[in-house]
Amino acid sequence: MLNKIKSKESGFTIVELLIVIVVIAILAAITIVAYNGIQSRARLSSAQQAANTIMKKAEVANSLTSSYPTAATGFSANTESAIAGQGISLSATAPTSSNGTNTVMYEPCTAGASGARINYYDFVAGTAASKYVYVGNASTGCTTWGAAFAVAG
Repeated sequence: MLNKIKSKESGFTIVELLIVIVVIAILAAITIVAYNGIQSRARLSSAQQAANTIMKKAEVANSLTSSYPTAATGFSANTESAIAGQGISLSATAPTSSNGTNTVMYEPCTAGASGARINYYDFVAGTAASKYVYVGNASTGCTTWGAAFAVAG
């Protein structure tokens, strides 16, 4: 008498493999979306830091000369307020997503108050939205903004 030896085949079915692939794809999609948000917040933080650095340089210039810079020479007049070597550039136009992490726009107040406003790009909004940091009392009293000027950092 011959006994039949049954061997059980083992392995995964195609359905099980497809389920695993779908789960991995979903996790990858979630990770990519989260990563993009992290990058946007990091770029915004860098832009805010650039604006804060320029704000501090303007305050230093004001404390040394009793006036806020109204031209590029206002920053370069003193080594303490110089922008050169900081890795930050001032632009005569509003920052964009391509240059906004280390480029800001400095607009001096010319009437109604003293100070300036510093425009940086908002990466989290994802549009051409701008944010401002104000120097001096320009946030409440300025009625006229002067022309922005460019300074290479």
